[in-house]
This record gives sequence, structure tokens and C-alpha cells, in this order.
Amino acid sequence: MKKLLSILFAAALAVPMFAERPTPEERANADYSAWLPQAGDFSVGFNFDPIATFVGNMFNNTVGNNLAAPAGQTLTDRFAGGMPHMASIMGTYMATDRLGIRANIGLAISTRTDRAYVQDDAAKFFNTYSTLEGLDRHKKLDLGASFSVGVEYRVGKRRVQGVFGLGATYGFWGIRKDSYSYYNAITAGNQNPSQAGLAGTYINPKFATDYSFIDNPRLLEMSGDVGHSHVAGIYGSVGVEWFVAPKISLGLNVNLLLDYQWTAARTQKWEGWNNILRERQEITIHDTAMQDGFTFTTDNIGANLYVAFYFGK
Repeated sequence: MKKLLSILFAAALAVPMFAERPTPEERANADYSAWLPQAGDFSVGFNFDPIATFVGNMFNNTVGNNLAAPAGQTLTDRFAGGMPHMASIMGTYMATDRLGIRANIGLAISTRTDRAYVQDDAAKFFNTYSTLEGLDRHKKLDLGASFSVGVEYRVGKRRVQGVFGLGATYGFWGIRKDSYSYYNAITAGNQNPSQAGLAGTYINPKFATDYSFIDNPRLLEMSGDVGHSHVAGIYGSVGVEWFVAPKISLGLNVNLLLDYQWTAARTQKWEGWNNILRERQEITIHDTAMQDGFTFTTDNIGANLYVAFYFGK
């Protein structure tokens, strides 16, 4: 039985060697129309760069090699510096067999609330031995997003197609807001209430100069941008897609990008006791001013090396 199985297995391996192979003329005239995207199809794409990097690192003694998220690169990845890169969704809708609408969307939203107990000053005033407490709160909000939309035009009827595109893009990141709320309010009878210290010990230097009439200021809100946080521009793209199977392609894409970058002013809101008006007062301070500039570069938005899956008909 084992000998018979060995003979059958060897025969199965030998069959492809004797199968009739297509001639160069047959390969040239092969119909790949069923492999290519058609009007009404849509695609979902994934960045192939993390896989290529992972494989490459296997042979260069990289310590801690890992496979990054297989998602399209967002516009803001180019400027984010130490910010975590955002995963994104890239896709195409084919309006015709040649003309498609491509979009790339990425989001990064982070919220957090820190709480700390602080003594109840009013209860302590009436009863020295009171152990009543309340909560101070620090709310943090970080936002990032990237949106790109454009049109692409395909040329070629065989497995390799040229893909040319034009579109617009906008992204932002590092939009940060810190809000503080305090259990013990500032009043005429308690001008320097107890607090848990969630805002730290920093005091804006302007209170020593422009706002010296404010006693014991404490931070209520800090909002604005960190770095060049907004990017808007237009791009052109040149690329190819090689269909390795019906409706499955490997793509390579390069962009030419003209963008405008700007950073909004950063503000701080404080509260304290006004020793002239004899009342609690809120003060808004501009910590930084707006900055902006242009960039014209060959760079990538979306995925520059990717695999795409087409669905539809």
C-alpha cells in the first residue's frame, strides 16, 4: 500500500511537468477582464509596508521586531513626530471601468479623566475634626484625524494597470484640551481653597506682571495645538497595480503634495481672587500665537505599497 501511494504521489507531481503550457501568443491574447475592477466595484486596501519591514528586519538582527498595523498611512503621520501614528481606512469606488473615487480616513480620539480627593474646606471650617472630602477632576481630550479624497484614472487592459490620481487632503493632530474642576470654590471667605494638585504647580509668568492683582490663581482650562497641527493641501499621484489574482492587486503609489500647515493659538483660562474688585475673576491668557507655512514635496499619503481587494460584480 505504501509503495502504491508513493507511485501515485510521484505521478501527481509529474503531471504539471507534462501539462500543455500556453504559448507566448496565447498569453498575450489572454482575457484578464474578469480580473480587473469594473464599474460599481469597490475596494478595501491595506498598507503592505509593515509586512515588508517585518520581513526585512528578520535578516538584519533587529531586536524586538514586530508587525505594525496593516493600514493606510495618514497625511498627519508625516508631521506627527512623537505622536502615535493613526491607523486609517483606504478604499476606492469605481464609477466606471476606468474612473474611480479614492478616499483615506484616519481617526485618533483619546479621552481621560483623572480624579483626586481633597478635604471639604467648609466642613473643616465648622468642624476641625471633619473628614469629609470631595473630588477634583482633570479631563484630557486629544484629537487627530486625516481625510483624503480624490479621483483616479486607470490605463491598461491587462494584469498591470497604470493609476493616475488627483485629490485634496486635510489632517489635524495634537488638538489638546485640558479641563480642571475643583470641589472647593473660590469665595470671599475662602480665597485660597484646598486643591488636590492635579494641575501641578505651574503659574503663568504673566500673573507676576500683567495680572499681579489676581491672588492664588489656579488653572481651569488649557487648549490649543501642539506643533504644526493642521495640514490642508492638494496632491497628484502616479502608481501601478498588478493583479495577481481576480480582483486582488498589489499596488505602488507615489504622490506630489502641496500643503499649507498652520498651528492655532494656545490659550489658558485661570481663576483667582481679584484683590481690587474683591471678587472671583476668570482670566484668559494667550500662551502662544498662530504659526503657518507651505510645503511642496514628493511624499506619500494613503499607502505607498499596498494590497487591494475589489468587491462588486
